[in-house]
Amino acid sequence: MGVYDILEDKNTNSYSKGQYNGLLQDFLQEEPEISSAFKEVFEHALEINKDLRIWANMPISVNQKTISNQIIRYKDAFKIPYGKLTVPAIIYWKTEDSQRAIVISDDNYIEAKGMYFAITEPETELVSFRNDMLAIVVNEDTLPEATKAFDEMLEGKRAVGAIQRYYDHHFFRTVDEMKEKCIEIAQKKFDEAVAVLPEIEERNPIIYDVIGKVFLLKKALYVQYMMTKDLLMDRHEGDVRKQRQFAKAYCDEIPIVSFSAMWRLQKEGTPSEETAEETAEEE
Repeated sequence: MGVYDILEDKNTNSYSKGQYNGLLQDFLQEEPEISSAFKEVFEHALEINKDLRIWANMPISVNQKTISNQIIRYKDAFKIPYGKLTVPAIIYWKTEDSQRAIVISDDNYIEAKGMYFAITEPETELVSFRNDMLAIVVNEDTLPEATKAFDEMLEGKRAVGAIQRYYDHHFFRTVDEMKEKCIEIAQKKFDEAVAVLPEIEERNPIIYDVIGKVFLLKKALYVQYMMTKDLLMDRHEGDVRKQRQFAKAYCDEIPIVSFSAMWRLQKEGTPSEETAEETAEEE
């Protein structure tokens, strides 16, 4: 049993509830709206292995019982209906010697890491195979990095962890830099939402999307901080409790806006005093 077996077992070979799980080459023929970046990278990968499979729009379950989710203070993430927060694509395959998968965000690298951490939580089916899965971002700005990631993963000569560490260092040199990027990305997402929501009657899709994506940033930062062993000794004197408390405070620096505050935005695009208070309570 491996990551391929788990994912292939959910096979649909056609769209079901907005998802597709089947052969990648069939997906490219059936999906006319795929981004040009996805198409370029996927077609390149198929030249190496024509039997690649894809799970497009794989649902992410936000389980409040997991330790990291209890610590991450953004309770509105647990209001997101199942199926509204998804992984844009997971490419997976097997050889005689191994089974591997690539978790893909179309937005940013830190979000990809958050997706990876979310679907490999304790008690999930994929938790035992987290060392066989890589997180990466595929868009017009990251084509060289994404193509190289596929080449290395499909070649199968390097450990997945070593490949992941290379991209961690490429996209953020330190966890402190990662935090600053998280703050910047989250603020931009909320600013964009606040700009459009006052004119939209059905706001839920946008609100679910922005809350979910910011939650994934927080998850990625928290888990990455706890996984950085050098910080445990250099910054926290080997005390895991202190490291956990610091990581929690670290994540709190990423801005949030509550579900209710975004729903009640006024026409001028700013929350009322009531909703601003709700957001403060949320924090």
